[in-house]
Amino acid sequence: MGSYEIYEPVALACVLPDLFPRVALYTKADGRYVLYKEESLQFTEFDRDRLLNSKTSTLYVRAGDFEEVSNFAEENLTEILKQCDEDQPAKCAALTQTTTTYLKNIFADPEKAQDAERCKKLTGHLAHYISESRSITDLIQTLGSTSPFAIKHSMQVAVMSMLVWSKLFPEKTEELVDIGVAGLLHDIGMSLILQDVLEEKDYWTTPSLEEIRRHPFEGYVFLRKNGYYNELVLDAVRHHHERYFGGGYPGGLKGDEIKLTTQIVGLTDMYCTLTAERPARKASTQDEAFKIIGDETHKCFSTILYYAFQAAIKQ
Repeated sequence: MGSYEIYEPVALACVLPDLFPRVALYTKADGRYVLYKEESLQFTEFDRDRLLNSKTSTLYVRAGDFEEVSNFAEENLTEILKQCDEDQPAKCAALTQTTTTYLKNIFADPEKAQDAERCKKLTGHLAHYISESRSITDLIQTLGSTSPFAIKHSMQVAVMSMLVWSKLFPEKTEELVDIGVAGLLHDIGMSLILQDVLEEKDYWTTPSLEEIRRHPFEGYVFLRKNGYYNELVLDAVRHHHERYFGGGYPGGLKGDEIKLTTQIVGLTDMYCTLTAERPARKASTQDEAFKIIGDETHKCFSTILYYAFQAAIKQ
């Protein structure tokens, strides 16, 4: 096992016994990767039970095997979640594993975002989880500190937008998946204007504010060309930086010219940005973020929506 080898984490919840691809599996101890299962051997129920008993929740695979493993997890997510059943941490781990891998794929290769059905299927699983639990705390906590900002932020905006919508409009569940899709893809335009959006330094040192301001329209045009995303998604991607009292971009819309679903994605985007740890700015606490947004409400957001959003998040 050479020191040059790169390993990727895989949630134990995604390693279905007797079905998981035959790849070498590793555990991690004292910073070293230790071979647990050779690729010639099938992962079994006994293996899973032994790892669970030892409080192991994450295995590792070689980087060269990660795509095969990721495809397996995404294709078998329904069965994986069924097996997790009452195990909420395992369910969260499986959902974050598959969704963050998807986000990493589309930010590295935006053309993969054109597969609208794939995005809707993943978001459907997230929506089902949120509808059942009415909470996203566990999902957010499992994102960890190692994921690039673009990935953590997009997933946070997606799940938080869905949570707020489900609490404010429980009778309008038909929009839930599309709001989640809009959240996951709201910054897809960033991958079109930055060389490597997954690099923290690139995300925050773009040449100019004017370039950053291009990302909503670039993302909208890019997604619109395949014709598979509906108007709710496209509108949120295009207009999530519009402001209720004007002064936003790219269209300078005001008031009810901005769809309510788009306003929720936009407000969530600002909240998640404020509460994220960034190179140039320490993360705000929840109360600090609400105060900052509240101070800007007379310029940026509907007062009614702001208070409703705050109540939904704090429930």
